[in-house]
Amino acid sequence: MTTTADILGINRPPTITRRWSRHYQRLCAERDRLLARDSSTPQSCPTKLDDMTDAGSDQSLGDMSLVGAAVTKATLQEVLDAIRRIELGTYGLCEITGRQIEPERLRAIPWTRCSYAGQAELEQGGYARRPRVPALGAVSQFDSADEDDVEEEQVA
Repeated sequence: MTTTADILGINRPPTITRRWSRHYQRLCAERDRLLARDSSTPQSCPTKLDDMTDAGSDQSLGDMSLVGAAVTKATLQEVLDAIRRIELGTYGLCEITGRQIEPERLRAIPWTRCSYAGQAELEQGGYARRPRVPALGAVSQFDSADEDDVEEEQVA
């Protein structure tokens, strides 16, 4: 008897072109490696207040563990997205320029989403740009205006 999943093709294995089969295998291996990594939250042990050095060390180890878990999760998501792009037939196309991603870039970072040119565009466009600090001249202008307001309030 045919099920709804069979009709929709959910149970059907994805068709991978020969061109991307090696990348697909590498990405699947990376996915399995990341899933096997222990990303659980570290167990916190009660810290005695008389030994603050150990407490600081325990806190640092816990923080590093959390950062490692977050990086693992983000990388796993990128790998899963790349596997899905292979299955959909859009793997190897730059999401910024629409051109082919360079083969050496795909060998180095198989889950990359953009080519060298696309990456340069992102960086020039300020993707994930850090907030800039205003020039010191602008800050000093605001400070002097605030001081004038304070003086006027005190005089009145």
